[in-house]
Amino acid sequence: MAHALFSLHDELVRLQENDLEFEQEVEIEKISQDEVDQHLDALSQALVEDVTNVVLQDVFDLARSFIKHLDQLRTETIGSFVDLLPNRFIELLEEASQAKTAPDLDQYRLPIEIYGFLLCWLMERAERRSRTSKQEKVPPTLPAGGRQKGKSLKTGKESTDWNWDKQRAKVLAALAEMMKIDLHRIIVSSAERDCIVSMVLKSLALALEEADVVKNGETKAAALQILELCAKKYESASKGVQSRISQFLREEHLAEPIAEFLVKASESRGPPDMLEAILRESRNYEFFDNTDNKAAKAFGKFIVRLSELAPERVLKGLVHLQVQMDSNAYCVRISMIEVFANLIHLTLSTNGSETSYAQMISIYNVLEERFRDSKAFVRSRLLQVLARLTEPRETGVSDIPLERWMTILKLCVGRLHDKTSNVRKNAIKLLTKMLENSPFSVIATDKGRQNLTLFKDRKEEIMRVIKEKFPNSLGLDENCPQTPEEGCLVLSAETAVVPLADDAAARKELGALRRFLQYYTDGIAFLSIVKRAVPTLCELIASNTKTEVVECMKFFVAAFKLDVEGAKEGILIMVHKVWDKDNDEEGVSIRDSLVKSYLEIYFEPTQESVKDRNELIVHNLIMLIQDMNLADMISFEHLLGLMMLQQKIPVEVIELLWAVFSSRKKEVKAGRRRGALALLSMLGKVDRNVIVSKKDLLLKYGLGEPAEEDLLLAKYACVTLQQLGQQRKMKGAPPQASMRLATEDVVFRRISSLLLQPCRSFDWFGFAEQGINTIYALAEHPDGICGEFVRILAERIFSTDNVEEITRNPELLQNTPHVPPAEEAEESASFISASSSQSGTADAFELSKLCFLVGHIAIKQVSHLEAIETDWKRRKVKDATRGPKINEQDELDQVVGTTEDDFSDDIAFVREEELLYDSNSLLGVFGPVIQMICRSNISFNFPILQIMATLALCKLMCVSSRFCEENLQLLLTILEKSTDAIIRSNIIIGLGDMTVSFNTLIDQNIAYLYKRLSDPDPTVKKNTLMVLTHLILNGMVKVKSQLSEMAKCLEDPDKRISDLAKLFFTELSTKDNAVYNNLPDIISTLSRGDTGVTESQFRSIMKFILDFIKKEKQNEAIVEKLCLRFKASDIPRQWQDIGYCLSLIPFTTERCVKKLIDALPLYQDKLHDDILFKHIQDIILKVKKLPKTDIRQSFEEFEGRIEQIRLKCQEDESAVNNARTYKRSSRPQPLPGTDGNTDMAAEDDEEEEESEKGPLKTTAAAKECSKKQASSKSRRLVQDDESSGSESDFEPLPPKRTYKKSSATRRTIQKEVPARRTRNNRRTNVEETQDSDSDFESPAQGSSRSNAVPKAPAGSSKARSVPVRRMVAEEESEDESD
Repeated sequence: MAHALFSLHDELVRLQENDLEFEQEVEIEKISQDEVDQHLDALSQALVEDVTNVVLQDVFDLARSFIKHLDQLRTETIGSFVDLLPNRFIELLEEASQAKTAPDLDQYRLPIEIYGFLLCWLMERAERRSRTSKQEKVPPTLPAGGRQKGKSLKTGKESTDWNWDKQRAKVLAALAEMMKIDLHRIIVSSAERDCIVSMVLKSLALALEEADVVKNGETKAAALQILELCAKKYESASKGVQSRISQFLREEHLAEPIAEFLVKASESRGPPDMLEAILRESRNYEFFDNTDNKAAKAFGKFIVRLSELAPERVLKGLVHLQVQMDSNAYCVRISMIEVFANLIHLTLSTNGSETSYAQMISIYNVLEERFRDSKAFVRSRLLQVLARLTEPRETGVSDIPLERWMTILKLCVGRLHDKTSNVRKNAIKLLTKMLENSPFSVIATDKGRQNLTLFKDRKEEIMRVIKEKFPNSLGLDENCPQTPEEGCLVLSAETAVVPLADDAAARKELGALRRFLQYYTDGIAFLSIVKRAVPTLCELIASNTKTEVVECMKFFVAAFKLDVEGAKEGILIMVHKVWDKDNDEEGVSIRDSLVKSYLEIYFEPTQESVKDRNELIVHNLIMLIQDMNLADMISFEHLLGLMMLQQKIPVEVIELLWAVFSSRKKEVKAGRRRGALALLSMLGKVDRNVIVSKKDLLLKYGLGEPAEEDLLLAKYACVTLQQLGQQRKMKGAPPQASMRLATEDVVFRRISSLLLQPCRSFDWFGFAEQGINTIYALAEHPDGICGEFVRILAERIFSTDNVEEITRNPELLQNTPHVPPAEEAEESASFISASSSQSGTADAFELSKLCFLVGHIAIKQVSHLEAIETDWKRRKVKDATRGPKINEQDELDQVVGTTEDDFSDDIAFVREEELLYDSNSLLGVFGPVIQMICRSNISFNFPILQIMATLALCKLMCVSSRFCEENLQLLLTILEKSTDAIIRSNIIIGLGDMTVSFNTLIDQNIAYLYKRLSDPDPTVKKNTLMVLTHLILNGMVKVKSQLSEMAKCLEDPDKRISDLAKLFFTELSTKDNAVYNNLPDIISTLSRGDTGVTESQFRSIMKFILDFIKKEKQNEAIVEKLCLRFKASDIPRQWQDIGYCLSLIPFTTERCVKKLIDALPLYQDKLHDDILFKHIQDIILKVKKLPKTDIRQSFEEFEGRIEQIRLKCQEDESAVNNARTYKRSSRPQPLPGTDGNTDMAAEDDEEEEESEKGPLKTTAAAKECSKKQASSKSRRLVQDDESSGSESDFEPLPPKRTYKKSSATRRTIQKEVPARRTRNNRRTNVEETQDSDSDFESPAQGSSRSNAVPKAPAGSSKARSVPVRRMVAEEESEDESD
């Protein structure tokens, strides 16, 4: 057989040119599978016999045929062929490595080149087939005209099952073996060696293009070995290797492997130092976010991995890398931050040299600058890196130097106000880490507490000790300000004058005291910064980002354990997150995190004894609930319910709570009893058995002797007893019957006795409320029980058995002694008590109790009637489920019948007519009494009496619409005139309840509710906002023009009110166009000077509200209406406000932009205003950023027109101002003895008229105006000359008196007076026309203008000038008659 005529360079050129034709090609696609197998067997036999047979032409062409038609081969055939070539090649290389003589080595040159060429070509074809099969997931198709003979080639799933990834490693390993042998001895020509190296590197680059390649360990090792061998053994190829490495560094999946390769290569002495060359070259790299994002990420991964493997080498080359800290690609800046962190952690912090410390400080300076990076990703990663550096090492010291803690802490606290939630979240993480790993928790006597007050006390104590022992050696730097955040204490004992200079022990003691002093000084500075961050963290708990909220919870848990000041405030705010709805977004549950946090704080103490642990749990819970207000307790009750359902509360803790409540020890404070009972009430709401089993203890201590001295304890006992009558509502199930007790039960007797016992404490009202609630929740006939002690209390107050006598004649109550309202309640109560005992009149405090009882019983009776109706419906449903069987009807069914509608009507009739107007109604007896007290506020001037009477009146009005209608005007009068904020708040809440019950009555007077939004008392304002929010969002009240008053609350100084207003508008935006429909009124009202807001407040409000307008059509309509508003605006403030609103609208559609352009004539005369023009420029810049070219092109023309018009406006405005200035300076001085105001007033009118026409007046018009002024001046001089001869002309004319004037005077009157009147009339008509064109005019604004300028009939200018002409004509006729 002939040897192949093979030239590696020529074959590579042919392969590059896709010239794949050769003489003895076997067309695989045209033969059968059996024939394919025969050819493969022949190739295998030839190579097995002698590995050098590959140089034979027929063997070489057969191998090339298999590679060329690789896509048509079966999976088994490909596997056998691919295994054949690398194995034979490795065997050939082993033989070549043993050859020593030149002739022996030369016979291996050609086989090595052929095998290398075949393997590289095989890799190219195999990579192509593998990628095609992965992308298409379909079998390769046969060429057109191809025929199958014998067995068909397998296609489909089998052809895609070929695993090239495993066989790729074998091929690369064979190529690596080729690079290991000494090719210099075998291939003498350097050109041929370079050709082989270049071919191998190209094949390697092709193989490494896929990201999954480096995941295979064998493939990755072989590839890196090839690179290392090429760089190490072939100096001429080192540049090619370095260029390939630079190419690999642009691929993300190759960045880290290349870093590993460079580190490994740099450790060996053979190859040149490519690592240093790469680092040196990196200073010339430029990356951009938009174009080189992939390359930037790859480079970032490379340098980060490099800093992990060889931090010393990177530190040496940092001078080249540091320029990338200012790279335009943010991912490179992020990677540089990671590099700095690795350098600090792996090298600098462990090296004690001064040079390393200085380098570390300089790196921290660079990192601190990145706190102000423009990209949020960079700021976020910086915070993460610093949090990692705060972790203590095994020695207990972190990587952050002590002198940098304060600076980093301040910057971290500043990032809590970042606009990006991810940055804020990581800032909270860093703050938590710095607090947990703080260097100020090392002193054992402090027990890990980082309390600011504790540190201040310790510092003062140390200062006192130093001053006592060393009075002249305090060692304070006089030039350093001693602030809580900047301690500059001098620690060295040599700087101070010590009395005992030779005493080493004294010096040592002084040095130790000074170190302690600086420790606490720095600790005070640290904790002061943390304390300032607590209010911000409390605000972030209300964030909408779940991860941010969870991090806040973790911070407060850590701060609470360390006794940080303000942590308990955050713990109390956290509890309200129990109401958040968890929808499993981001894999974070706020409720679960809250439960975990509270369990960690209060239910997982560190005590070893179980008894001590349970006692500490109970103590912590009681102390917690004592610091809570009503809202906190409601949320905490729900949280405890979740813990009970999850069985997180031990039974021993519940038993210990009962033990604290029923303890007979005198040292048990009343607050602890109340706290324990309140907790038991919360737990009993979830599990009623907690209370049922201890009912006797509850009656003995909750409503027994202890309760007589502590009515708050009785109040909580009633709340706990109410849980016995409540049933948990199951979704989709009918309501269940509640437990009812007999009327003679001991519970009601105890409550009645406590209610009727003499008491002068205001705690009685809270107990009375819950006592009545308990009676109505548990008693079978609560109305009888309550009616009885109301009667007893009334007889006691009025000292008569006939209560009706007082109720029929309420005027008898006016004998109650007067008390000045300004006096305290206790003094007033004692005064009235003493006066009533002397005069026999009613006690005002007792009368207040009676009013409260009557009102609360009335409202609870309504609830009782609703409960009866619900119970009746439940029975009907229960009977319906049992079937058509007839049951015995109870007494209620016999009275009201069985029809559901009739029953509801009867209940409504009882509520409307019988409760307050029936002759036998006890509540109706006291209605006139309460009315009289409310009307006669001067006679009944006791504050608590007025509060309770007004509250009772509100509750009675909620019972019956008839009673409500009769007393509504009285209630509204009290609302307007009362000076007591409590009374106004109660009335507001009552009006809200009345609106729900009797909508038609209150809707007509809803303006009184809106008016209270301007109440001076923040509590009244907050309650009003809450009531209106509830009514509007639930559809009880239609949104009217007064919505602007609620918009003003967005900028209220009280944060609770502003947050509630924001919540209202956020919920209102979910309704159908509610915000959009009321936007005209809001803008119109807020931009007015009299009833509006300041400019900064207006901007803040509109920025918040306009953010809810999302629909494009609404934006288009708003642009049109706002532009029309320019026509009616006559003051600069309105122009500026409208322009600002326009700048907030996103001009994303062509129609929206077109409306702004078409409306140019409406606002072009106002473009001289700088603020308005700035807003228009903001709109232009916003539109320029849009991707649509047609909109941008039209807007560029609009921008040019705007610039021209603005210049014209400025010129005209300047001309008008110059003319006005000239006119004022050219006015003649009035003659002696004259007033001189008449003509000047006329000129002022003309001047005002000219200014109202706007600055878009032409220069010619301004000149014409100057000419008219000059002629007017000359006319005045002539008139003065004509009239100077008569002294009577200078005297003022008496009104309604006939006298004779000269002809000159009559001519002046005829010319000047009608002209001036007509001109004023024209101006008035213009103002009215502008008002009528306004789309945003509110009713209030229109009414105010109508009062200022009365409307005239059609042709008002003529109608108004007629009386003037008639007056002048009458004067002329009188002159003629004279």
